[in-house]
Amino acid sequence: MSGVILSRDPAGERFFRIRLFDQTTGLRAVLFSSPDKRSSKAPPPDLFDDIQCLVNPKQSEQSIPFARDFEKVHSHRELTAHPAHFLAAGEIARFYLANGSHLLDPAPQLKLLRTSLASLIRASFSKVVLIKLYFCFARNEGLPVRESWLTGLPNDLREAALQVLQTPVKDVAIEMERIHELLHSLQLWMNSETELQV
Repeated sequence: MSGVILSRDPAGERFFRIRLFDQTTGLRAVLFSSPDKRSSKAPPPDLFDDIQCLVNPKQSEQSIPFARDFEKVHSHRELTAHPAHFLAAGEIARFYLANGSHLLDPAPQLKLLRTSLASLIRASFSKVVLIKLYFCFARNEGLPVRESWLTGLPNDLREAALQVLQTPVKDVAIEMERIHELLHSLQLWMNSETELQV
């Protein structure tokens, strides 16, 4: 199993239930042991860590598999240095938790997740990353986000949207009010015109 950690919750006294977005199956839950004070075992991976792990076979279809071993491929710990970046990363995680099951193909959505988390560090405005992520996620799922949402915008707002979508996140220079307007419009479109939940 290989993917990005989206949530981490205690599951009793000895385990953590970690939900990650996997490249082949999408949203998955895995149990990790909590290391005790006498153990030299590494602690479970942290939020937004990119990991590879080996899991024991599930006892049944309803059971959650146990992680036998894992390797941390990449950490996004630097997100915690900027509250706005961390909050946006939390919004991304919630979006994937709400929409990460039953996808057409999880692999491009995992690539998008990894790119978006990395882009937050470079972004002047974290909301720009959210606009790009929602747009690309919908497009990857075959939804008419360009044909319906983008073309339906008023001319001035459509020009702003094109600038956001076509410009690297660190170079986007648009008024914050416009960014909020675009993000709100795209969220409304997704909630009303698609099965995605934002």
